[in-house]
Amino acid sequence: MPNFEGLPQLDIKTELQKISERGYIPTLRPGDTGIGKSLESLLSIPENNNGEPDFIFNGVPYELKSHRTGSSSRITLITKVPHWSPMSCRDIIETYGYPDKRGRQALKVTIVSNRYNSQGLCLQFDDGVLNICHIEGGTIAYFSIEELMQSVRKKLYENLALVLADTGRKGGIECFHYTSAYLLRGLSYEGLMGLLKSGKIVYEFRMHIKENGAVRDHGPGFRINRDLLDGLYAQKEQILP
Repeated sequence: MPNFEGLPQLDIKTELQKISERGYIPTLRPGDTGIGKSLESLLSIPENNNGEPDFIFNGVPYELKSHRTGSSSRITLITKVPHWSPMSCRDIIETYGYPDKRGRQALKVTIVSNRYNSQGLCLQFDDGVLNICHIEGGTIAYFSIEELMQSVRKKLYENLALVLADTGRKGGIECFHYTSAYLLRGLSYEGLMGLLKSGKIVYEFRMHIKENGAVRDHGPGFRINRDLLDGLYAQKEQILP
């Protein structure tokens, strides 16, 4: 059994209510990660990058995630390289890629399970495996679905406290007003499969062949719209407002 004795014990509902009542709070760190860093500091939660939860509430361990409201962009659920079989990543780029603006052979595309994209690529399920398939060439690489689930669990943990914030600026500094929050419990294999099969979780290749012949991979990964994260969990409870 995991030992969570060192984790902060938080009445997360009460603490978030107090933070929300303060209105807009200047970020403690510029850039995309400022929203999470600022909230962790306000809750006295130390930064944690070891795959363990962030705090305990009512005896239950939770990971803490925060996002800006009003953004329709996808977030990276996990970064994950497929098993390069039967084709290598170089072969895939050379065969199914295209010349980018700099004349390099590249493959920077979004792939979903319910339709082929412009490069003829699609995700397909087959007995515990998620295949990357070409409309004519068949399977070109694959993922173990169990490995995917393990990676998602490591990134998001079994239970998630999801906090949303409005953003503004004061004196050129980004500020956050934490306005709503949810407790998501029971990370669900069925939820992951449903979002993948419906095309709501997408996979993105971001790679090209450099001028010196080496393959440059910018971190392929599975991405999802921010407002669909709750679909990965069995239970959802709104705790703010």
